[in-house]
Amino acid sequence: MKSTKIPIGIFLLVSSLFTNDVNAFTIHSNRVTKSPIHRFTSRNVPSSLQVSNPDSQDEVKKETTWDRITGPKLFKTVTNWQGIHAVPLVPLRIITGLLMIHHGSEGGIGPANFGTPEFQGFVDYIMKPYFSFLPASPEIWAAIHDYAEFFGGACFAIGFLTRPAALSLLVTMLSAVYFHLSAVGSQGFPLGHVPNYSYDFEEPMLYALIFLTFWFNGAGPLSIDSIIYSKISQEEES
Repeated sequence: MKSTKIPIGIFLLVSSLFTNDVNAFTIHSNRVTKSPIHRFTSRNVPSSLQVSNPDSQDEVKKETTWDRITGPKLFKTVTNWQGIHAVPLVPLRIITGLLMIHHGSEGGIGPANFGTPEFQGFVDYIMKPYFSFLPASPEIWAAIHDYAEFFGGACFAIGFLTRPAALSLLVTMLSAVYFHLSAVGSQGFPLGHVPNYSYDFEEPMLYALIFLTFWFNGAGPLSIDSIIYSKISQEEES
């Protein structure tokens, strides 16, 4: 009987020691500190860059067209006129240039049609009464006016030498504003009503603002100036 009790006691003693060792390891493992990598990720990484659980947060609401019309973007100003923002400049430049060609062809197909009633009427009723202070004859200034509008409008429409063309057309439109203000005044601007619905100085004023815009910003896309500039800039970079 003694030979059987001793092995059993030894077995129980070894088992209890082994159990205590396992428990001690378990308690020690619960006290293990976080690794340096874990401390860096939880403390130093911004919350916006941490991986979040999509189930614990609401999904971001997709912006609709109505939100763009009525939201904060209603008040946003475009600061870059390149790309899609430059698209309205193309028809504005072309149509304005074609209208200037029409303005510069008084009395015929081309500009400065001397001897025609239209050209002579421009000299007699506009140049002589309101621009007699200029040197040289009124016919010369009337011809310069026609050439500036006809050829300047053509260059403006195709976007070639746009800034010089815009500057020359700006001068002619400011001259037209001066003529209309001298002839009929401001016509009650901005709240008065014109009986014959002829708002004379406003049209050349709008033209002048258009030419001023293109004088500062250039021709924009789909223009000869943009093609020339791309060629020159590539040669300078190489």
